[in-house]
Amino acid sequence: WIDGEVRLIEPADPSIKIPHMGWNDVALLPHARNHPVLDEGEAYFLHSYHFAANSGQDVAAMTDHGEGLVAAVSRGNILGVQFHPEKSQAYGLAMLDRFLNWNPR
Repeated sequence: WIDGEVRLIEPADPSIKIPHMGWNDVALLPHARNHPVLDEGEAYFLHSYHFAANSGQDVAAMTDHGEGLVAAVSRGNILGVQFHPEKSQAYGLAMLDRFLNWNPR
């Protein structure tokens, strides 16, 4: 379980379009740089909501859409991503391959 809340994306800048749709950078946070599944790169996003984790230690990666948004969370054997790996071409396929070979303990 990763504690947090799902919230509507409500950018302060009215020119920021919702839903967030398209390619964005996925930036790993320092404590997640050695994650066996996640890597930095560009991923495809399509969403109107974001996850606000209660603990920063659970946030593994961020992206930007007018403000910082959580792109991935991880704790123990739990991993969740906001983007669509299946639509993220080589980046997403490589991540899915690492996920399928992941053996968390």
